[in-house]
Parts: sequence; C-alpha cells; structure tokens
Amino acid sequence: MNKKIFYTIIAIIIAISFYLKSEIKESVLFSFNFIKEEIISSYDIVKFELSSYFNQVKQIQTLTKNNKMYRDYIESIYPIISNYKKLKNFQIVNNPKIVFAETISYANLPDITSIYVNYSDKKLSHPKGIIYNKEVAGIVTKSYNSYSLALLNTNPNTSYTVFIGKDKIPGIAFGGEELIVKYIPNYKKINIGDLVVTSGLDRIFYEGVKVGKITSIIQRKLYQEAIIKPFYNPYYPTFFYVVNN
Repeated sequence: MNKKIFYTIIAIIIAISFYLKSEIKESVLFSFNFIKEEIISSYDIVKFELSSYFNQVKQIQTLTKNNKMYRDYIESIYPIISNYKKLKNFQIVNNPKIVFAETISYANLPDITSIYVNYSDKKLSHPKGIIYNKEVAGIVTKSYNSYSLALLNTNPNTSYTVFIGKDKIPGIAFGGEELIVKYIPNYKKINIGDLVVTSGLDRIFYEGVKVGKITSIIQRKLYQEAIIKPFYNPYYPTFFYVVNN
C-alpha cells in the first residue's frame, strides 16, 4: 500500500472519530438536560403536592376547630332553644299585680315538687302565688339574693284559700299527691264538677285564678272536703307569673 492511500485512510478515520465524539457529546448533553428538566419538573410537582397537602391539613384542622366551636355553641344554646319553644304555649297576662319569672332548677332532687325561680323579694314576709296560663301552679315561700323557692301544687306544704262554685263557698286548698280543699262548711252545697278558684283573702293570690274542678266529695263531722283535679300540669315547670302586688 502506498503512503498516499494510507494517509488518506488515517485522515478519514480521524474525521469519523471526531464527528462521532461530537455526536456522543451532544447526545450526552441532551440526555443530561432532559434528566435535569425532568428532575426540576418532578421537584416542582412534589413541592406543589406537598404544599397542597399541608394546606389541606391546615384547612382541615381549621375546619375541625371551627366545627367543634360551632358544635359546642349549638350544644350550649340548645337547652335555651328547647326551653323557649315552650314559651309559645305560655299565655301573656297583662296584669300589674304579677311579674314574669322563669324556672332555674329543681330545689331538692329527687323531689320534683319544689323549684327555684329567678324572682327575688328581700321583704318577702308571707307566701306569694305563682301562676301559669291563668292557672294556680303553686306558691313562693322563701326568697334569697337573686332567686326564690317555689312549692308546686304537688308539694304537701302548699296551701292557699279558695272559693268553690258560683256561690263562692270558702275553703283552703292543700297540695300533695292529691290537691284537696278542706274546711268547707257542711251547710253549704258543693257538687262534683264545681269550679275552684283562688279567693285572694289570704293575700297569696288575687281572686279568681283557676285551680281546678271537684272530682269527689268527702263528708266529715264538722266540715266537708273536696278532691280537686288541678288545671296546671306540674311536670313541666318552665315559666310563671308571680303575684307581686
């Protein structure tokens, strides 16, 4: 082989090698740039996802906190709402002799015949009547700083004077499991079904507040007694009027 052909072959090999080296370099750079872009893109995606996740966690925590706050608030006002639903059945009475009062709690559980009401009279010297829907509910017997003790008709220590029927036959009503009127004069005629109202003579009630109706009559030697079916239901003590004057 002559030298000219040999040198020509060498030159071709060198040229080919240089060209291939350039192509490999570009391929490597392209691959590196592609991988770099993918890594950056993946990092951005992961960063966005993490940011979204932590934002969602924070939002969930905030919503959970608010939900608990609202739930606690609803639970706190529910008894008030439930209680005031009963107010729609409460009759408004325009009478300057009475003042509005609300039950605070039972006074001595398991006894449910005595309650505390948000009424106070530091000068209370004798019982005052309590009225629900123009019906006798019981009496206030003791006053404290900002509330008073009230005895319902079902309490055995409750008593007040009454009139029976159209002839206003006098008697004294006593509370307990049965509401009973005692000391009714024997010479006065009373009947089952007669209406019993307060007399006002004891200054506990004013005259004419409805108590109930006679369901049975008991004859004694010196006087009569009458069992009364009261109008007031003592199992739902909520709102009252107190005879204040």
